[in-house]
Amino acid sequence: MTMFSSLWFSAPIITGSNTANATSTSSAAAHTFSGQSLGAADASRIIAVAVGMGANSANRTINSVTVGGAALTKQIGAVGDNSGVENFRAEIWSAAIASGTTADVVVTMSGTIGTSRGVAISVHRLVGSVAAAPNTTAEDNNDIDTTAPLTVSVNTEDGGYVVCCGIAFKKAASMTATWSCVTELTDGLTGNLVQTAANYSPTSNETPRAITLDFTDGGHVQAAASASWFPV
Repeated sequence: MTMFSSLWFSAPIITGSNTANATSTSSAAAHTFSGQSLGAADASRIIAVAVGMGANSANRTINSVTVGGAALTKQIGAVGDNSGVENFRAEIWSAAIASGTTADVVVTMSGTIGTSRGVAISVHRLVGSVAAAPNTTAEDNNDIDTTAPLTVSVNTEDGGYVVCCGIAFKKAASMTATWSCVTELTDGLTGNLVQTAANYSPTSNETPRAITLDFTDGGHVQAAASASWFPV
């Protein structure tokens, strides 16, 4: 009788982590977050940056996000609009950046964003069996006062990685953000905004994973986005 030995193969996996978070209250069109941690360099490394931005001026957009001078690609974006007078954006950008352990992250808008607003970033390192673009994304927004949670549910795969971000106009001094089914990373203020980010490392496949973002005391205008990477 011929005996065959069993061969064990490791399933592909993405190792994801949050390496840095920062805020800026400047009203300038370009915000430089100096010396942000990218974690250890790796030939497979993808850097994802979740960005929240609010503007007193109508129709301001996020024109670019760079890490150490390298351009990232916008993967998903949500916008809450206040009658065309001001807007609030939650976006996720990413690209392959193999080298370097720290870098300046620069977020450039289409113009100045006005007072009492600001910009926040959450930087994520993904290494292993990973591509630059996520496999699935979601976005949600509320343009008017509401207490309804935002829903950004996405499909997940075992060994993958999920990045989420959200923003809301602060309606009350006690206003905070609460995420479901992901791990909250930040819950800070920039001017009159509540900025928040979250992540999750799936251990199972879900279609979809039910992710919500609930701002206490509601919010004048809200936006949220999520991106889910599958192992390749």
